[in-house]
Amino acid sequence: MSIKSLGKQSLVYGIGHILARLVTFLLLPLYTNVFTASEYGVVALFYTFLSFMNVIMRYGLGAAFLKFYVPASDNERNAIFTNVIASLFLTGIPFFLVWHGFRNLISPIILGINEPSFISIMGIIIVLDTIWSIPLLGFRAENRPILFIIFSLLNVGITIGLNLFLILKLHMGIRAIFLSNLSASLCVFLLSLPFIYQRFEFALLDKNRWKSIITFALPFLPAGLFSMAMEVADRYILKYLTDLSTVGIYNAGYKIGMLMMLAVTAFNFGWQPFFLEKGKGVNQEKLFGKVTTLVLAGLGFIWLILTLWADDFIQMKIMGYSFFGEEFQRSIPIVPWIALGYLFYGFYVLQTPGIFLKNRPGIAAWTRLLGATSNIIFCFIFIPLYGAIGAAMATCLAFFLMLVMMYWWNTSLYPIRLEWRKIGFITIILISGFFVSRASADNLFINILITGLYPVGLIVLGIIKMDSFKSRVAD
Repeated sequence: MSIKSLGKQSLVYGIGHILARLVTFLLLPLYTNVFTASEYGVVALFYTFLSFMNVIMRYGLGAAFLKFYVPASDNERNAIFTNVIASLFLTGIPFFLVWHGFRNLISPIILGINEPSFISIMGIIIVLDTIWSIPLLGFRAENRPILFIIFSLLNVGITIGLNLFLILKLHMGIRAIFLSNLSASLCVFLLSLPFIYQRFEFALLDKNRWKSIITFALPFLPAGLFSMAMEVADRYILKYLTDLSTVGIYNAGYKIGMLMMLAVTAFNFGWQPFFLEKGKGVNQEKLFGKVTTLVLAGLGFIWLILTLWADDFIQMKIMGYSFFGEEFQRSIPIVPWIALGYLFYGFYVLQTPGIFLKNRPGIAAWTRLLGATSNIIFCFIFIPLYGAIGAAMATCLAFFLMLVMMYWWNTSLYPIRLEWRKIGFITIILISGFFVSRASADNLFINILITGLYPVGLIVLGIIKMDSFKSRVAD
């Protein structure tokens, strides 16, 4: 797989994943113009905790599935698939029974309101999502992008369509969000059953094979938990130190900043297969260093656009409605901090080949433990001082510390030959653009000029070579 192939893989599979993650972003105009900040705060806690529980209930099996499934033969693939799916079913059913049994107790804790039925709906969604996530990973591993995107589009289309109908037509309030997500998850699960039926064979259930899969998977569980704790902690500490209204406003700004995370995730869809294949060769450190430079240049451009233009986008009115309701426009200063945090996370992801190639998944757990712990500490320090912006600052700094620790570990585990001179130029251009924009009081002409000069600067400084760029675009 070449860098060109890496780009295509990231684009194809990234689009499918981005479509799924864009649901909450695309629904922001609806949520922020219809619901109060407190009501949207409940929605924010729902989506946040849902992601957290999905990590727990997969317990690293997604990463382990790809690790073993990609290089396996067809017969071995069915055996791997069978053992992973069986494991998720056997843990998912008891989980739901316990979760549903304690719904009255945990509803005020998780959602901030007393709605036990919402907790039961969450439980069903969690179990269904963990199951159908494996067939989608199978599509990705088998290079079947059309199916991957179709499933993603169905998930998005059903969720958005039902949200619009149940909220605007039936006036069901935030209950509509829970029912819409349940319906989408159920439909995708039912459609994935033929794929499961084709590959699942009881005769292939094997204790030793399952042990080898779970041994690789479980170290990713702490890493996943610590990673999700970074997303959960700020919302719940905000709820503890302030109120649901502040959580709602913070989450609205966070969703805009998370566009950077979507770009990172899209890239990672192609990045993992790329380095798993290329990493087996000799002297790939230079190639990975070149990829790092190009990706950071792209992420830097996204950060610049979000920083310079998010406020104009959020406040822009169409037919009397802005992208954010007026109550939520206070979240604009949060965007640059969250976007910068996910840029650091992108740099972190670029440093991860070593933990896969050297079979050291425990390192990811330690780096993410640092991130989760520091995020919690910083939240308690900064939120009393700066409110919701303090939570964004805490998240950004936590991601930076994760990056530093991963880079330090990588110097001995799998050193990547980074192009520090080019990375330095990218950093200088971004910082200069940010401060010039602020000094001009966010002047429209200056912002346009900065946006246009960034790619020009990359070309002039040799960070992007036009001949190479043209050939890749043509391909």
